[in-house]
Amino acid sequence: MRKHMISIRAELTPEQVKAASRQIAARLDELKPVQQARFIMGFASIRNEIDLAFWMEKGMARGKTLLLPRVEKNGQLEAVEFRGWEQTIAGPFGIREPVGEPFDPQMIDVVLVPGLVFDVQGYRLGYGKGYYDRFLPRLRQNAFCCGLCYEFQVVDNAYPHARDIPVHYILTEKSEIAVNQDDS
Repeated sequence: MRKHMISIRAELTPEQVKAASRQIAARLDELKPVQQARFIMGFASIRNEIDLAFWMEKGMARGKTLLLPRVEKNGQLEAVEFRGWEQTIAGPFGIREPVGEPFDPQMIDVVLVPGLVFDVQGYRLGYGKGYYDRFLPRLRQNAFCCGLCYEFQVVDNAYPHARDIPVHYILTEKSEIAVNQDDS
């Protein structure tokens, strides 16, 4: 499933990526948890992922504290304050990562999560390293996690493993999915 989604996403034109990214950014701005958030962790896109670059700069201008993920030498994902693209460096996978000290995950209000696949239960497939599955449990219990992807990346079942952590909400360029995580 990963290879299939990577190949479909690779065929998107820059115009398609930009249009979908802008549609998703507009939807993000309408989400109450995002509007109320002070500390938001986004991501730097690679390989035709949803591009949040302009949205993050706009968020900074609005007084939000934006964070980006950084992979540490020990393989742990940390959130680090984003102070502009000029204060980022290419990380181990070529992903732009901020310089600076790690930010306390317990302070984060919203995490925007990339993925290759999301299912309607909120589970995701990334590139298989488990960074987000290890990071998300470190957040406070009421932090809002929102998956961002293209409509074609939403499937009925991503076949999650026991350690996989679902998101609360999924935004695509065409739809919004509020995930029901009530186990009762």
